[in-house]
Amino acid sequence: MVLRCTMGALAGLLLGCSGDRNPEDPTNWYAEAQPQDVEEYISFTDENYSFPTDPNDGIAAKAQSVFPVDQWSTAFGPDDDWSDNDCDSSVDADLPFEIEGIVTLHPRWYFKSHGCDDGDEKFYGSFFIQDGTGGLFVLGDSKVAHFDMGAKVRMRVRGVRTLYDLNVIYAHDILEIDHGPHPIYSEQATEALDLEDVGLVKSVTGTVITGQDTFGEFQIETDTGVKFSINIDADLARRGFGFDPGTRINVRGPVLYSYSAFGILVIKSGQVTVQ
Repeated sequence: MVLRCTMGALAGLLLGCSGDRNPEDPTNWYAEAQPQDVEEYISFTDENYSFPTDPNDGIAAKAQSVFPVDQWSTAFGPDDDWSDNDCDSSVDADLPFEIEGIVTLHPRWYFKSHGCDDGDEKFYGSFFIQDGTGGLFVLGDSKVAHFDMGAKVRMRVRGVRTLYDLNVIYAHDILEIDHGPHPIYSEQATEALDLEDVGLVKSVTGTVITGQDTFGEFQIETDTGVKFSINIDADLARRGFGFDPGTRINVRGPVLYSYSAFGILVIKSGQVTVQ
């Protein structure tokens, strides 16, 4: 086919045969921006873990064999005992041991503990681990998380401490990670928390009765009048995460004992549901 163009048509092609075109109005291209909260879904279950098959291999039995540790001291296995005279340590033949459990708090919790020579140690990557028999608080010093809540990890526990009735894993090696995620077992709390609840994930429903303080802590009260302290992670609080007094919420998280007080820890928004 032969295309014949007149000079006028050619000029039209150069300038736009369809005539003048105005810029398209982009108003309808986009919707008005709306603030959105980051959704951090976490799967919970009311069925306890089916492992370990032998309770003697569980966290509760292993913990009972090494805790409590003398105050201001750290217990290590025979091959790990510190030689630094500035640090009080003891040798425990039951260390090291291996445990396996579900990570119930993202490894980013800040915790300050006593160190050597009256100094302090700051841990920025602490977390909880729990199996079908019990749970423990694990001190970690890395801000880089190699696993998340719901992961199943196997670890070698090499050093332990007791900090004012709080039993903690001080030194450990991660041996195996199953990222899952696996549902996190939570048990309904109906009475005030005590030392037997530390390390376990509890579920409480109640009404917010105090404002959130500068440390991210507030209180809720259940329908039966029991009060629980809720501790919000600093990074989560900086995102504006919080609740006004009078709001009814359900909170699920591990229990920590610190400064003679019990608190349920929240590090992800998915741990709280507005009722």
